[in-house]
Amino acid sequence: MEELRKKLLELSKQEASLNFKMYELFEENRVLAIKLAGYIAENRLLGGSWDSEEVRDVMDRYLIGKADRDGEPPE
Repeated sequence: MEELRKKLLELSKQEASLNFKMYELFEENRVLAIKLAGYIAENRLLGGSWDSEEVRDVMDRYLIGKADRDGEPPE
């Protein structure tokens, strides 16, 4: 029984570490999405055009909080 408790504690530590790393990566991606939005705005200001579904999805996820609206955490 004690061995199972130690294993559970170890797995709990690993889960906490992975959750923190996932949070860090989400925040880094958010910063990059903000920079991307700035570059897109600058491009439009200079007369360029922009249309990308993939980029729109990234910005929805990290800037608008699409995952939060759906009630699910980010993937």
